[in-house]
Amino acid sequence: MYDDISEIRAFYKERQGQQVVAHLRPKVAEFWSQSEGCCNVALGFATPFLHQDDADCVLMPKRHGVLIWPYNQPVRSTLVDTHALPVPDVQTDRLLLVHALEFDTDPGRMLDECWRILDGAGRLLVIVPHRHGMWTRAEKTPLGHGRPYSRRQLRKLLQHHGFEPRVITTMLFMPPITSSWMLKLSHSMERVGARWWPALGGVLLAEADKILYAPAGKTSKLWSSRSTARPRFAPQTSRVLRQF
Repeated sequence: MYDDISEIRAFYKERQGQQVVAHLRPKVAEFWSQSEGCCNVALGFATPFLHQDDADCVLMPKRHGVLIWPYNQPVRSTLVDTHALPVPDVQTDRLLLVHALEFDTDPGRMLDECWRILDGAGRLLVIVPHRHGMWTRAEKTPLGHGRPYSRRQLRKLLQHHGFEPRVITTMLFMPPITSSWMLKLSHSMERVGARWWPALGGVLLAEADKILYAPAGKTSKLWSSRSTARPRFAPQTSRVLRQF
């Protein structure tokens, strides 16, 4: 069920997982803010998609466990409750969610926390399995588990919790097959699929802006998260594994 971080990590050490990273990492790299003093945060199992200087911290859900990242520098990963993130209000400029939303028991509460910690000009990037893609049927991969989303479902969820999607893109058009010849063709299939079969991509990437003022009748949704006291940042070390 990919409930443990060691299972997800093992997938990304295999050749198939490395191909997934090769396709998605450039999009993630473009997302990060390069401004001086910016705060970039990743939530979920994001380390395969990160270079060592990409994120200021990686928040790993307690459901899966935590690993040390980066391994040869001061540790910037910690185990967290996704419904009470140990980050101050409006602190974050860029926030990446990967292998997070689809596994959470209450994705709306997670997004409320994301809204709370994002700066007014901050952006959110969500990567989730695409309901209509082939990868949701691949049970031997992390993308075949959890709750997949259609474009419409993801857009409505984001809007309901204070975000306005800029763009929702489908990616990962290669089929979830591990044969060598198929993996060699993956880059060509990605280009062809993006042009001719955009509805069949295996994952959705949604980049969204924080809505500062909610429509009438929805303000309680956006501001309710501020009424609860938040824990101080306190890294936890249970179930720690070596760096990806």
